Amino acid sequence: MSNIGIRILLVSVFAPLALAPDAIAQPRRNPPKPAPGAPSQPKPTPAASEAEQAIRKAADDYAKAFNARDFDAIGKQWTDMAELHQDNGATLRGREAIVDIIRKASAHRPKAAISIKVESVDMLGAGAARVKGTLVLKDDGEIGVWATRFSSLRVLEGGQWRLADSRETAISTASIDEMAWLVGSWSAESPMGKVTVSYEKALGDRGLVGKISVKPAEGPAMEVLEVIQVRDGEIRTWVFDSTGLSGEGYWEHDGARFNRTIHGVTEDGRPASSVIVLTRVSPETALWHPIERIRGDVRMPDLPSIKLTKSK
Repeated sequence: MSNIGIRILLVSVFAPLALAPDAIAQPRRNPPKPAPGAPSQPKPTPAASEAEQAIRKAADDYAKAFNARDFDAIGKQWTDMAELHQDNGATLRGREAIVDIIRKASAHRPKAAISIKVESVDMLGAGAARVKGTLVLKDDGEIGVWATRFSSLRVLEGGQWRLADSRETAISTASIDEMAWLVGSWSAESPMGKVTVSYEKALGDRGLVGKISVKPAEGPAMEVLEVIQVRDGEIRTWVFDSTGLSGEGYWEHDGARFNRTIHGVTEDGRPASSVIVLTRVSPETALWHPIERIRGDVRMPDLPSIKLTKSK
């Protein structure tokens, strides 16, 4: 699967879990002080305060319903014709479609649990409110933490504050800890020769340094040096190899499959790119599969997948 495929997978699986996503919530500013003698701002009415409490409780109940896999309760939180606008540009329309994809997401990540923080509730009338906040998903370390900002329109329907419209923006929350399982020494026998891979913590435990060597039956070994560090919420990587190629890119993953995408140049200035698909089979084994290799304008064949075994 390409890096694009992983990105789409993550968005399509987790985006629907948001309570009601939207554009990033804007920071609140202190209102200007009123001029002397000017009337003060009206205080929230008791009815508005009760409505806000009910809306915040509905958000808590939504998280509890998902964590309990109570899809009937989740469905009751949406109106019949609700719309969910996902971060990837897709829109789901109707309660059934929304609950269906949430159900599928839950099956894909059975250990996932969510928490919802409501940051603001703005009453738009007696029966409508704009709600903004964040939703965080955790999956027992399998995928680290995934989060989104949301803005939702809740309407009072049948005595319940239901979601009528929701929009989201994903929040980058990548951590170097997501790659910590690589630390150690790995090896494999392959048609290309003896493969050895090692990673160690570096940069004050804020990064990893990897060394990869492929030793053919005859001739010199092919060596690669890699530096991994989180930058701007992404797991970034820089590579240099013994042929003179250098490049940079990023890692993406879904908890089991890790994709490293690199774009760079060869020693003679030709563009170069590749994708490594690294599948974590167990704590001691992983599959290493180089694909989508391009040198200049030539697409090179994918290399065979090899099984790496961790020795320490």
